[in-house]
Amino acid sequence: MTNPIYGTYLIPVFLLMLILLGCSTSEEFSGYSYDPEDVTETTDKETNPHYTRAIGVNDGKIWVSNDFPGARMNDFYQVNDSLYRVTIKPERDAINNSPWYAFQIWSVEPDTIKLQLDYEHGDHRYIPKLSKDSRHWQRIDSTNYSADTTRGTATLTLNLERKPLWVSAQELFTWDDYKTWVDSLTEKPFVSQDTVGFSHNNRPILKLHISEANPDHPRGVMIITSRLHPPEVTGALGAEVFINELTSDTELARDFRNNFEVWAYPYANPDGVQQGHWRYNARGVDLNRDWEHFNQPEPRAIRNDLLALKNDSLRKVYYGIDFHSTDENLFYPINREIETFPDDFTYQWIDTLKQEFPDYPIEVEPFPPNSPITKNWIFHTFGADAVTYEISDTAPRDSMETVTRESARIIMRQLLKKQEK
Repeated sequence: MTNPIYGTYLIPVFLLMLILLGCSTSEEFSGYSYDPEDVTETTDKETNPHYTRAIGVNDGKIWVSNDFPGARMNDFYQVNDSLYRVTIKPERDAINNSPWYAFQIWSVEPDTIKLQLDYEHGDHRYIPKLSKDSRHWQRIDSTNYSADTTRGTATLTLNLERKPLWVSAQELFTWDDYKTWVDSLTEKPFVSQDTVGFSHNNRPILKLHISEANPDHPRGVMIITSRLHPPEVTGALGAEVFINELTSDTELARDFRNNFEVWAYPYANPDGVQQGHWRYNARGVDLNRDWEHFNQPEPRAIRNDLLALKNDSLRKVYYGIDFHSTDENLFYPINREIETFPDDFTYQWIDTLKQEFPDYPIEVEPFPPNSPITKNWIFHTFGADAVTYEISDTAPRDSMETVTRESARIIMRQLLKKQEK
């Protein structure tokens, strides 16, 4: 005779075991193809010094400086009468190829020069952005820029004057910019900010809380992280656009805030950003590989804050988004055959986005949730679906804003529908 208890529970337990086995891997994760060998060893590493200074060459006629937040420039030379060279080095020799640079350059009298960007432990990647005030930026004219893919360098033609010209891999988006933005959001009664911890160099790990939901009623939660990798400015700008849409004065956004909370950590690696790092925090660690052991204070602070949701009877985590940048618009969802909550959510979002923007290039690369990264910790901790949302380094800012804003609207609509079921 069949035991009624076994008949009721044996099959669900068996299925649960299959799901858990499907979430695991027979091999320990050792890094992605673009990672250095020791990337998952997230204890403190020795970093290369980056000295703040101004350097003058050609008898003091041409100057460069790295004396500002987010700067990266290690040395400056005059090669010949018309060519100058800036040397850029990473915070650690073993590093992903994301060679960030940012410096000021000027001449004591008007001059036009050629400037070579030369890298150690990396090859040129980012098309230069120029600014006269560090606020308004434009991409260098293509006629004044060439990249040597064989040598991994780039050469710029610059018109210099006494007022410094800012040259940077991307727009500067550092602490003052974040604080101005966050302070403007918290003028809204449904947005609050908090400090959930501090970095190695005692910089705050910011949290934004967004909601108009009744605290006595059940509600969903969406988790947002950004800027784990310092040079990934398009991802940071995308997160800003996305969060702004969640706080907008539209019927959809108000409905969403009445039923959901947003827990956002938009400035997760403040030391790396302020110090002009290519990839790591102040202790030479990739913070998006430390979501298993939590050796570093930045992901540990975010994790500890989020764990308050673990056994909360009124809050349920529905989704997580980690904003990044790469050389294309790319989504890294969890493998489709792995069951999440809500199930298949990322793929439904992407399908809708592609339908609305058929000419906007979007790539999708699913991965198993076996790596120690942010989205996988969210999945393993809460069972929720989560995605790494990569925005192209070269994305035109206007189209990036349009698509990201619509992404926020699609997600709000779809999460509200999932909550109704």
